[in-house]
Parts: sequence; structure tokens; C-alpha cells
Amino acid sequence: MNPYVILGVPREAADGRIRQAYLDAVKLAPPETHPVRFKAVAAAYEKIKDEAARGRYELFDTEAPGDSPLEVFLHHARLTARRAPPGFEALKAYLRTCSKP
Repeated sequence: MNPYVILGVPREAADGRIRQAYLDAVKLAPPETHPVRFKAVAAAYEKIKDEAARGRYELFDTEAPGDSPLEVFLHHARLTARRAPPGFEALKAYLRTCSKP
């Protein structure tokens, strides 16, 4: 799920606002009484806790499929034609031609 929704902050929120939202969410769902909710809140905070983490999330873990540059790259990588590796006999023949003076 979207970490911004879990923490209840907008995408343009500052680091301090995100941290405060995380602390408020932990108070409402402590790990002793709400372990599943706590794990979700902690995972959401880890994804967007600072500018670098937010950049990685925006680049690689976007919620809409096909949005991230990584998914676009992998899609194009899957579409490119790949040659089958040469068989053992073809390798032997190639080595024979290379070893002749």
C-alpha cells in the first residue's frame, strides 16, 4: 500500500512532518497490541523517511504498475530478441578453427 496513505501525509511533506506522522501512528498502534499495523507503519516510514529514501521509492516502488523507470527498462529488456547460446558442437568447431595455424 502507498506509504503516504498509511502515514497520512501528502507527497510534498517535509521530513519532520513525516517523522511526526510516524511517531503519532506508532503511539496509536504499538507493536505489543497491534503488531501487523505497526509493521505496516514501520515499512511505510522506511520507504519515505528522508529525501534519499523517498527518491528511491519514487523511482523504483511506485504504486501504479509500469510507472517506474526500472519497470520500463525491464519491460524493454524482456522484449529484445535474445540469441540462443551456441551448442557444444558449435563451440568445438569454433575452437578448432581458432587453434589452426
